[in-house]
Amino acid sequence: MNQRIYLLLFLLLSQFYAVDGQEQDSAKFRLITKASYHNGVLLPHRIAMQHMPKETTNGFEVNFEKSSSDTKDWERLYNSPTFGVSLLYTSTGNYDLLGNAFGANAYLLLPIFSTARFRLQTSWGWGLGWVGKKFDRLNNYKNNAIGSKLNLFASIKIKSEIYLNPTNAILLGAAFNHWSNSGIRRPNLGINIPTWSIGFLHKFYEPTTRPERLTKLEQKAYAPEQQNEFTVMPIVGFTSISIHDQNIYEAYALQFNYSRLWSAKYKINWSWDMFYNTAFKELMERNPLTQNQTAFQSGIMVSYEQTIGGFGIIAGWGTYLFDQTQRGDPFYHRFGTRFKLGKNIIINTTLHTHWAVSDHLEIGVGYQFRR
Repeated sequence: MNQRIYLLLFLLLSQFYAVDGQEQDSAKFRLITKASYHNGVLLPHRIAMQHMPKETTNGFEVNFEKSSSDTKDWERLYNSPTFGVSLLYTSTGNYDLLGNAFGANAYLLLPIFSTARFRLQTSWGWGLGWVGKKFDRLNNYKNNAIGSKLNLFASIKIKSEIYLNPTNAILLGAAFNHWSNSGIRRPNLGINIPTWSIGFLHKFYEPTTRPERLTKLEQKAYAPEQQNEFTVMPIVGFTSISIHDQNIYEAYALQFNYSRLWSAKYKINWSWDMFYNTAFKELMERNPLTQNQTAFQSGIMVSYEQTIGGFGIIAGWGTYLFDQTQRGDPFYHRFGTRFKLGKNIIINTTLHTHWAVSDHLEIGVGYQFRR
């Protein structure tokens, strides 16, 4: 534990010092570094996981951020957000079953409340994670949370910055950290570790006065001129069936989507989806009652999309119109992101779930028409 404390002190103190030349070179890039200590618990979000938490978790996070330049309309709409990359290393609350965990993600830090001495912000980001120990039928069968070492990593945070001077601040925050392989290996209940954190921030530039928050009248001036979007998107994903069948199965989808842009900050999407999941096909062929039925499914979905420039955060709820898989759940959900490349290309990364159970990660490339 002492080694961890020394490491934290080193990371914190090292940020106080910057060579003058580095300060001058970094000023135009508006760079920010942060280091934080995290303390939390392994959350047993299923009854089957009650045996797993053994102790509290301890972790360290390093952040590298870039403050926006306020030259784009959406940056002003969101009151000067910050772009960042996070590196988190933490214990899991049960070293014997899970080992330690690592997570790296990109995120956007959005201000909630801001003064000269205090800032309250929230962020949402996801990337890649690593869990030290995974399920093994012989050597680690009590680990029913995660079936792979390589995982997706997502983190939702709320952070406060208490400034000591214009370039240095104390950090206090809370986070919800999640590791999951999106169903590509079983088991996949996932690992949830909520934490509180304390840390230090250093800016490698002298901040200038931030622009005032836009008035409602000014925000209306940013209303999109083109309010209708039509997107066609083929999608592919990968999933597995059970701990007894570790083959990887493809899951295909074709989505036809109409979006209505209600403001520069959000849109509502209506989608017609066609699905063909080869894992369902395999299960149906094993069942005499469904051998002669199809794994093809069709559904409609409505989703909310928070738009941040060319980036979107999606949460959607759909229902199957046609389904012979006999899975017993008429609803499906999507959570994830979309990126815009140029004027017409959309990159989609969403989790396809049935309530809180992840079925697979969807990766799609779509073409968008606007009018």
